[in-house]
This record gives sequence, structure tokens and C-alpha cells, in this order.
Amino acid sequence: TSRYIHPTKRGKVEHTLPTILERLNIEREQWLTLTTQFEACFKHAVGKEALLEQYAHNQHQQRVQGRQSARRLLG
Repeated sequence: TSRYIHPTKRGKVEHTLPTILERLNIEREQWLTLTTQFEACFKHAVGKEALLEQYAHNQHQQRVQGRQSARRLLG
């Protein structure tokens, strides 16, 4: 929908750019899982594994929740 051209709107995405999933380096299957099972995959914070580890440390948590989902879905 961001590629749609409307005369009164700004911010369209050029057709020459890769899709948003390609730019984010997320596979379609990963995106589908993220959007349909989001709350089951992540409990408190969402991000790549290193960011979840940093979050857990800052929150004084010993366990990193969502580590497997982060590896599987976000790389």
C-alpha cells in the first residue's frame, strides 16, 4: 500500500526499491509468524538476541525471555 500513488499524499515508496521485508531481511514465513503469534513469541521486549540480553540485564532478570524466537525470527 505504501507504493500507491495518490495526488494529495506524500511519502510513497518508489517502485525501484526492494520490498520492506527485503530491506528488513525478514522472510515472508517469519513475518507471518511474527504477526500471527507475536504474544506467544515475545513476552516483554522484542528484538534481536543481543538486545534482549541487554534488556534482561538492565531489568535485573536472570533469564532472557524470547531468546529462541529472536534467533528463529529475527536472526
